[in-house]
Amino acid sequence: MKCTNESATVKRVSEGDHLAFKQIFDQYKDAIFGYSYKLTKSSTLAEETVQEVFLKIWQNRTKLDFTRPIKPYIYKIAQNHVYNTLRNAAYSDKLKEEIFYSHAIGHTTTEDQVVYRDLEAFQEKTIQTLPTRRQLIFRMSRTEGLSHEEIAQRLEISPNTVKDQIVKALKTIKEQLHVHTDIAVSISLVLLLRLLN
Repeated sequence: MKCTNESATVKRVSEGDHLAFKQIFDQYKDAIFGYSYKLTKSSTLAEETVQEVFLKIWQNRTKLDFTRPIKPYIYKIAQNHVYNTLRNAAYSDKLKEEIFYSHAIGHTTTEDQVVYRDLEAFQEKTIQTLPTRRQLIFRMSRTEGLSHEEIAQRLEISPNTVKDQIVKALKTIKEQLHVHTDIAVSISLVLLLRLLN
């Protein structure tokens, strides 16, 4: 899309044109997802960022400056959202769990490697404290990505039993994450440093 065409599209968005908004959304959604995923290494947080970015654009559409390219504006919103998310991660059980479960972490620096090696060790140690059956079910759910029904079929137990075991496993993990806030803080700091580089 040429800049002049984009300016016209952004102008239409500022006037409340839903089709123009969808055009901007379709053009940038994948790029913002990729950008956010690179920073957070979490598809859940990346999807949340995409939603937040375009929600803010629509809510503030009347303030859009269609005389300037919208790309820097979109990325700035994404960066601010990711920054705030990571800054709050150390104090949010949900976000600490998201970091805990994130396996696809890029080891780009020595500092990153040290922090994530500690995380992986902490993660494994916590899971190993679970009763054998609960540990197996949890690993099948989180590592293999199996549904409750698939796990139930493999182990010949009811889906409710699977759900109950996973809930209990999560309770243990939440307690450990609450005690070891320093783990989440360290990860958050490393990711924040990436944002500033």
